[in-house]
Amino acid sequence: MSDDDSDRDDSIDSEQMKTDRYGFQGGSQLENCSDDTVVGRVGMRRERKWVSMTNDLKSWKRWMRWRHKKVIERCRKGIPSSVRGKAWQFLSGSYEIQKKHEGEFDKLLSQKVDESVMRDIKKDIGRAFPYHEMFSKNGGPGQRELLRILQAYSVHNPSIGYCQAMAPIGALLLMHMTTEDAFWCFVTVCEKYLSGFFSPGLEAIQLEGQVFYALLQRHAPAVREHLDKLNIEPLMFMTEWYMCAFARTLPWSLVLRVWDLLFIENVKIIHKVAIATIKLTFDSKEKLDSSSSMHDTLRRLKNLPAEIFVNNALLREANDISITDKDLEREYKAIQNSETTIN
Repeated sequence: MSDDDSDRDDSIDSEQMKTDRYGFQGGSQLENCSDDTVVGRVGMRRERKWVSMTNDLKSWKRWMRWRHKKVIERCRKGIPSSVRGKAWQFLSGSYEIQKKHEGEFDKLLSQKVDESVMRDIKKDIGRAFPYHEMFSKNGGPGQRELLRILQAYSVHNPSIGYCQAMAPIGALLLMHMTTEDAFWCFVTVCEKYLSGFFSPGLEAIQLEGQVFYALLQRHAPAVREHLDKLNIEPLMFMTEWYMCAFARTLPWSLVLRVWDLLFIENVKIIHKVAIATIKLTFDSKEKLDSSSSMHDTLRRLKNLPAEIFVNNALLREANDISITDKDLEREYKAIQNSETTIN
């Protein structure tokens, strides 16, 4: 090999090992997305506001009681990266839960874990985000800390133990906070925001899939008709979207914005993003016609077109979709009534 070839290879290796601002090697989780991170004076001003709000639990409770709408408004604008971890802890309630359970994390880690559960966890921790600098090295610090979170949770909630989709969620949280902080935030995510999603049998995911299709009928009837015509069930493509709250699906800057909203909207934001994804992916008759088979349609949904991420189109579309708590209650009740009638 010539010196020129060697130089070229070194250049390629160097390019592949570059780490982006989120810690992903060789570029972000997905490319072709506009990063709308606010910098300069506006960014610094927003950061100061969040630092003030999350200064202590007393300040935070005062904000949530008297200026809750302002907190929601600031979440919608995006939480500054420097305070995102602490903000998520306050928004989720995990900060207060952790204070009430001091020492509990270490106690959980000291308990014996089922061998099959540990085997599954160890098998998955390297797969969560293999190109992120924290988790790319087998047995490295990031993987070890992720193992501790998942191990502790399997003891904390033995009825669930461990589910494959948990690893990306634990890893995402670990990117923004210490291991113990991430564990308690993980607990609140699994038991409050994604409640039932990891239970054996995936009953909760099946229910959310039915709700998703009902909402899709209202917001994108042509696409819903297309999916029905091809006998495409929601679980054929939306399982990872919901179980990982899009952490494995979207460009990373969008993942973080969705999670900023998850802590104020709960599952509503997942439904909104899912519907927006469908609408933008099939936003014309030509695109529907070009996906005339089950295979073509599912391939398009599993390899989302880059243009739907440009200029924050996906998030803007999601925020324009109106879904209320009453809407969800009505759909849950309708599904329950239909199942009762069938039985």
